Amino acid sequence: MDRYANALRAEVELPPVRVAMVAGVPVLVDGWHRVAAHQITGATHVPALVTEATAQEARWLAAEANLTHGLPLKKGELRSAFRAFITARRHRVPARAGQGPGRLSYRDIAKALGGHVTHQTVSNWMHKDFPDIAKEYGSEATPMAEAPAPEDPEEGFARTAQEAIAQALSAARGVRDPGRRGALVAATEAALRELREGRAWVPPSHEF
Repeated sequence: MDRYANALRAEVELPPVRVAMVAGVPVLVDGWHRVAAHQITGATHVPALVTEATAQEARWLAAEANLTHGLPLKKGELRSAFRAFITARRHRVPARAGQGPGRLSYRDIAKALGGHVTHQTVSNWMHKDFPDIAKEYGSEATPMAEAPAPEDPEEGFARTAQEAIAQALSAARGVRDPGRRGALVAATEAALRELREGRAWVPPSHEF
């Protein structure tokens, strides 16, 4: 974040952030650190690419951004990205003449997920998470038994917290009364102090 802020102070132009307009509400899907850097430098506007999207499409856009930035994602995060991809119907492609609905192969879906998983893993996830869609693929790939991944409760807590923060920020944009905004700022600063002072932490090294 600091390097982005220093770049802005040096008048270096950063890439625009990505915003999805979901039912008229702006949702930031890529560029959290760049937004924070603009706030640090006192900027009131941030260059952005704005796209109309459904809630499902916005979740995939955010997941897609995470797939292309920084540190490798954990298996649970990759599976969440897969679910967002399918829910946003990105596996659908235009049908060819005389054929049924077009769809990407499991290998193509694996490529869309950055090549971080195999087509067999995509098949396993499809059969478990979207069995009706898996039936459409027929015998393209059959699921194989996977060793259960050890549960990481902290991963779930962290994801829930990040989603809650994003939702709170979106809701706060609709508050214009200075007194109410002041109360929100005070509550946010108190929560931030508790996070910083509660336990050890390190800044993330990749964009969200």
